[in-house]
Amino acid sequence: MDLLASRYWRDVDLTGLQFTANRFLHREMRPHRHVGFTLSVSDVELRVRTGNDVTVVPPGTLLRVAPHVWHSVQARTVPWREDAMYCSFDVARCISPTLGNAQFARTEENAGVSVFLDAAAALEFLECHRLLYAPTSTGNSEDIAAGRALLRRRLAQWIPAQPPAAAPVPDVGDERMNRLYELIASGFHQRMTLDSLADAVGWHPVHAHRRFRAAWGFTPHEMLVGHRIEYARDLIAGGARVTYAAHAAGFTDQSHLHKTFLSTYAVLPGDYRRLAVLDELQPPSARNGIAG
Repeated sequence: MDLLASRYWRDVDLTGLQFTANRFLHREMRPHRHVGFTLSVSDVELRVRTGNDVTVVPPGTLLRVAPHVWHSVQARTVPWREDAMYCSFDVARCISPTLGNAQFARTEENAGVSVFLDAAAALEFLECHRLLYAPTSTGNSEDIAAGRALLRRRLAQWIPAQPPAAAPVPDVGDERMNRLYELIASGFHQRMTLDSLADAVGWHPVHAHRRFRAAWGFTPHEMLVGHRIEYARDLIAGGARVTYAAHAAGFTDQSHLHKTFLSTYAVLPGDYRRLAVLDELQPPSARNGIAG
């Protein structure tokens, strides 16, 4: 994904949280999922696709994507800007102990995608973002303290009071469709073609491609790359070298992983690995807002 500008940072005191601020030249973000919650505000209208459901997100609106939800993003125009934060439920509970007692903000829900109806939510989120990023360039201790305090209070408004349910085993009610997904999910690190997948369930490749997309909302190749990049991300977050992660996840080489990682998460894999070490400061139950 082409970027006009990209920032990815962590805060030592708010370990487990991951922040990005990016301006994109490319219109789409490929299908992927996170173990933690995604919170973001964009300056253009977005169409967030989760399977066969599409949620329209107005510009300047706070968006939340639930854990384990496969989704892709398409911006209405380019270039576009996104300010985002990634946070697991356990991290949120560690940082904001009042999480369970907060008055929950009004949202519209659609297949794990939530749009906050109150315009003030987006402004509050962007304010936290600005105050937390400023110290990386100015070192202003007042900004650091203000940003942390605001975010601790507001996480309780943005993250559900109860932990999300475990990701269900995918099931679209079609045995062969479920089998295709299972083959991709279990064998993504190996060489895999549409022909071999179709042959495994006794279908013609064109028919398999059409049926898979109709059932899951994404093509077999999109899901294959989604599983590979998710696995590589988990390895890198755990300290694995990028070259090893690329090979283990089934990418052709490090360059292929590099491009896919950037186009999915808008951060270079090396930067992600370097800053993920901050999660070691958290208790095991609250590490890795993205990687789980």
